[in-house]
Amino acid sequence: MSVPPEAPWTDPTDADVERAADRILAADTEVPAAELRAISDCVIRVSWISEASRIGEPTLAFLFDYWRGLDAAQPDGVPFAAQVDGIDLMPALGNIMLLDVERDGLDARYRLYGTKVASKAGRDWTGWLVSEMGRTTQTPATLLYRAGYRAVFQRRAALFTEHNSPPWVAAEAWRRLILPLCDETGNCIRFLVGNMAVGHRLMSEAQIEAQQRHLRKH
Repeated sequence: MSVPPEAPWTDPTDADVERAADRILAADTEVPAAELRAISDCVIRVSWISEASRIGEPTLAFLFDYWRGLDAAQPDGVPFAAQVDGIDLMPALGNIMLLDVERDGLDARYRLYGTKVASKAGRDWTGWLVSEMGRTTQTPATLLYRAGYRAVFQRRAALFTEHNSPPWVAAEAWRRLILPLCDETGNCIRFLVGNMAVGHRLMSEAQIEAQQRHLRKH
């Protein structure tokens, strides 16, 4: 059984990422539906978050409150990357991703890819660039991922996104919270990300085998 065909995929250029990030940055809170469609048909919601109550996902709300608690002593409101302690994140472990900023947020490298995320996504992407993962999976959400990181790098604020998954992923959709972390000079050097699967697709053994061929084709 083969993976169901998807629409033709185009590898986003840096200019594509910048334009999509600008659409996100133009919003004070919720990004309008027309702007979301311009990024990808798979996007459901993109919103700048200032209160945990606006997230609607308990694990992500916990992560936001943890991050907000770290920034109390920071003049620009962005916690230091060194402040993050994995022990304090136990309620969200498995759904956490840590990414190192690359090229001023135009790309990022997975430093940690949560086990629960990997289980649903079909692969652990630790060590890979977001752009490399996109070229391998050719998921329509690639531009959303990269634009979201670029926008957070620029605004230094919390961003929530929700998008539908391609048919070869066990999760029907994903809810993601991107949180910036800085170094002692104030530069954004890392992203603390919570990623929650929404729904579940029952996949046959043949579908799982087709998924793995798709994920490892390069």
